[in-house]
Parts: sequence; structure tokens; C-alpha cells
Amino acid sequence: MDYTYPLETLLKHIRRAGFEAVAFGHKTTHFPYYERERVVEVAELCTKLGLFVDYIHTPIDLFLDLSAENEHARQATLDTCKLTIDAVQEMGGRAITVHLCNKERMTESEIETRVPIALASIKELGDYAAEREVFFCLENLPYRFSYHRILEAVFEAYEGNNVYLCLDTCHISMGNPDSFKFIEKYLHLIKTVHLSDNYGDRDLHLTPYAGTFDFDRLARMLGESSYDGNVMLENSREAATKRFLTGQNSPREPHILELDDYLMKSYLAAKRFQLTILEARQVKLKTG
Repeated sequence: MDYTYPLETLLKHIRRAGFEAVAFGHKTTHFPYYERERVVEVAELCTKLGLFVDYIHTPIDLFLDLSAENEHARQATLDTCKLTIDAVQEMGGRAITVHLCNKERMTESEIETRVPIALASIKELGDYAAEREVFFCLENLPYRFSYHRILEAVFEAYEGNNVYLCLDTCHISMGNPDSFKFIEKYLHLIKTVHLSDNYGDRDLHLTPYAGTFDFDRLARMLGESSYDGNVMLENSREAATKRFLTGQNSPREPHILELDDYLMKSYLAAKRFQLTILEARQVKLKTG
């Protein structure tokens, strides 16, 4: 991910590196998917390049909140999500990824108040997405945030269908002594992934296998499960560049590569992950 490059340029470099699927991030200034004409243009370019659209990430803003007590804010969020679902459908894509809310800190009583509101929101959006053959996926945010508590409470209480998980590996491992406890519990809900790495503390979004997260274990779990999604990375060259320029980089993180080299390194990580999934799937088929 590097929003400093024009979208068309990025897509061409991504395809040249070997990727066959692509996702679009939350910055509507980079890809204004609320404009149908622009959606059609980008969809046509993806088709021409041979890139499948896996998901579009809804915008990120504090007021966008599917659990908001303020009905105007909640309705605005519902409308934004529906707009995103429509864009994915227009592009022949697979899913949208959504933050249930964007609050880091909430009291237990606030979470308790928000859960029923969130349940009504995701039921409406899950059904709306399913009617358009799109997966509605809630993303996990950093484990130490209160957000994680409300996400788990919502998954526990939800009794309907059509609501899934987008697993973010960088987020689940931040300050979490047992990342795989959550993953094992909700493995059956995973429909897409945000694969990136860190050292267990900061939201670094490094290339997979550059940090400490156990990607081989996750790949084996997905291979042994019913996961039928793509291998989607969410490492950020742009964020890493900013860290190095401002002296905020981790002493352990790799130095910045040129765009094509960075994409090739990312592609090789994705292939390693994909091959581990396939190997685990083959082992399961042989052993029953």
C-alpha cells in the first residue's frame, strides 16, 4: 500500500509483480468509489490487467459508527457501507471490510449499550450485501483497544447470517499474549484477510514474515478450514517511509525498497502463505 502513487500506476506495478487480486483501501481521495464513472473506469482497468477485486475498505472516521447511539451518525454509516457494497458489486468484487466503530476506549457500560445497536446495523448490512452477492466483513482492530471487546460481544450475540470477519494479523497481535485464541474461535467466519506483520507491539504493517507473527501457523489453519478467500496483504510502504524519514522506525524493521522490489518481496511472501495453505489442504484431504 502506498497512496503516494496514482491508482493506475499502482495497479500496473501490482500486476507486474505477479499479483492476481487487488483490494482498495479506505482513502476515497485515492479512489473515489462514490463516483460511479470512476468505479467503471477502475473496474475496466482491473479487467484489462487481469486483477480480481477482492474487497473495498469503507472509509475510516470517528463519526462513522455502526454502534452509535446518535441515529444520524449511525444512518450515515449505514449509507456509506451500502455505497461501498454497491461499488464492490459494480466491480464484480467479493467483499467489503468495515470497522464496527472507530473508538479506541469505551467503558463496559458503554459497550453494553452499543451492542444491540450494532447488532441491528450489521443485520441490515449483512442482508443488503448478501442480496448483491458481496461478503460483509467486520475487521478486528488492535487487540488492546476497547473496540476488540465490542467486536467479540457482537459476534457472540449475533444470531443471523451474512456477517463475517476480516482478520487483520497486525492488529490481533498488538499487545496480545495469545493471538490465536481469537483466530481459532472465529476461524469459520473469516472471508478475507489483512496480512501484515509487526513485533507484537506497534501497528507497523510490515511485509508478512518480516516480524514475529506466525504466518505459517495461520496459513495451515486456513488450509485445514473452509477458507476460500484470496491471500490479501495490507503491508504499507508509505507508512514505513514516513517512519524512517521521521526517525520513528523500529530498529528491527527492514529498510525501504524501491516500489517494484517492495512489491516483489510482498508477492513472494503472499506465495509462501498461499503454498502453505495449499499444502495443509492437501494433507487434510489425504488424512481425511
